[in-house]
Amino acid sequence: MINGALAGAGAVLVGGRATAAAPRDPFTGYGGVGDYAAANGNTLPVIQAAHGIRDALYDGWEDAADSEHFDLVIVGGGPTGLLTAHDYAALTGGGKRCLILENHPVFGGASKQNDFLVDGVRLTGPQAANGFLVPEVGSGTQMDQLFDTFGLPRDYRFRAWSDAFTPIRFATDNYAPMNGLAEGKVDIAYYFDRADGAPGPEWRRNIWANGLVDTPFSSTLRRDLLAWRTGSAEGDPPPELLDRMSYRHYLEVVKGFDPGVTRVARPHTSLLTGVSPDAASARAARAYVRPTQRMDASFPGGNSVLARMIVRKLVPGAIGGTQDFAGLVNGPIDFAALDRAGQPTRIRLGTTVFHVRHRSDSRVDVAYVKDGRPVRVTAGAVVMASGGWVTRRVVADLPEDIATAYGQFVHAPALVVNVALTNWRFLYRLGAAAARWYDDTGMFGFVGNIRQPMLIDGSAPALDPDRPALFTMYMGLYTPGESDAATQAMANRQRLLTTPYAEYERVIRQQMTRLFGATGFDARRDIAGIVLNRWGHARVVQYPGFYFGEAGLPSPREVVAKGFGRIVIAHSELEGAQNYTGAFKHGARAAREVMARTGLA
Repeated sequence: MINGALAGAGAVLVGGRATAAAPRDPFTGYGGVGDYAAANGNTLPVIQAAHGIRDALYDGWEDAADSEHFDLVIVGGGPTGLLTAHDYAALTGGGKRCLILENHPVFGGASKQNDFLVDGVRLTGPQAANGFLVPEVGSGTQMDQLFDTFGLPRDYRFRAWSDAFTPIRFATDNYAPMNGLAEGKVDIAYYFDRADGAPGPEWRRNIWANGLVDTPFSSTLRRDLLAWRTGSAEGDPPPELLDRMSYRHYLEVVKGFDPGVTRVARPHTSLLTGVSPDAASARAARAYVRPTQRMDASFPGGNSVLARMIVRKLVPGAIGGTQDFAGLVNGPIDFAALDRAGQPTRIRLGTTVFHVRHRSDSRVDVAYVKDGRPVRVTAGAVVMASGGWVTRRVVADLPEDIATAYGQFVHAPALVVNVALTNWRFLYRLGAAAARWYDDTGMFGFVGNIRQPMLIDGSAPALDPDRPALFTMYMGLYTPGESDAATQAMANRQRLLTTPYAEYERVIRQQMTRLFGATGFDARRDIAGIVLNRWGHARVVQYPGFYFGEAGLPSPREVVAKGFGRIVIAHSELEGAQNYTGAFKHGARAAREVMARTGLA
């Protein structure tokens, strides 16, 4: 609270005073400033529109005349859908008409950003998708080709840390501090209290560097944690068998580790697999425990840049400003240009697709609702580039085998929080820009950090403990001890979607005070704003048996990826785990399949 009012994440600090616009609604809260201010995660309007699909609220579209016809309609404007449109235009010479339907107010799916203005400083952080590797020139990989196609730089620089301050090593992304595996390059402070076996609240820095001797863990647990952290696969079953057992079983039975290893591993593996080790496949969770000195780079807004780069090429004029890299990152979105009549590819925002079905005339009906009104268009082909929780409900003539396969998909929620700070001296006093703690409540996550800002045209926010910065927290929602993935996902999605913004804000302020109060943190003074990015279906869960399938049958994801007729199904979840490389892989596949299915190949 500041001057008796919620500070919120849209706050602007002027002369040391905070002013904030009212939150859009009690659920969504504040969205920050700029083009993405109304699109922080799954906002209340987006959720209400989507639940209209679930509850079969939309009708009357059958009587509507065919308003438009397109050669290709793509449902979903995330990276997969955007790259499908790009490759389709390239394969057809730009002579075909394509429409992208996106339910959020801004394109990008989970590859969007939050923007803040604090004391005149613009701060930008990721809403979810974040981190990338620069491909080797000439490697021939898809990412190598995309970097060339879209003119992305191969060399990046980050704001330098002044010699006037105590030396601190920063992460250039938000993932490196999560599990300590890149601790050779990042300084991380770890919090322990009585629940962890410590005599009282205490901070320890870079605990893995000296073999955990500074931790309150028992000697047995320290030994097993060090063995776990090596990521050794010696003596492990083959991947097909690992896929059939839970990660907890793997740790405690196959490896024989102390159960405390499961607790330490739980926060970051649960975030990345979607469920606790009790319900996650050992094959999937083990992949996130690999010692490395590699650290991803991160654009200011996370992978929003990857979505913007495609849109800028697909729709000339859609991203304003200069046509260099700085313009790509910072240019304003011309929303009117996205759906301008006459251009080969159009992007229509705020559209919730609720019905897709083949017709008898080699066309596909696509019905959507926009501004409360149902609309029908027809297409020569459709790419369902949305998640399975949407596709399985809106494709009316889905074959039985695909419908059955979708019935085996489980999607878990996640929450990404960006806290805009007026200063971060409370972290500087710990000798770190990243903090880890152990919390299984699901309300406050387990990690937060300040990234080393990427220089854009030589400019970036100051890296100074007395200047504004963004503290980003990735939070998985999971249930320790619950072995059924679907039960976990449903319960935690319900919790995410029924907790008001004010409650999350209260918990964040309270917990940050608990952790950092002793090093000078003052929530009223130090927090300028908070933005929540809620994702009800953040990732597909790889529960035991999901990836490879069981009883010699194809896995559910393989069945779904077949698509049918003139409908192609493409989404990063079909890789088993969502990431930008999987999204682009399936986007390229979808474009090729559309060509083949419509006789253009």
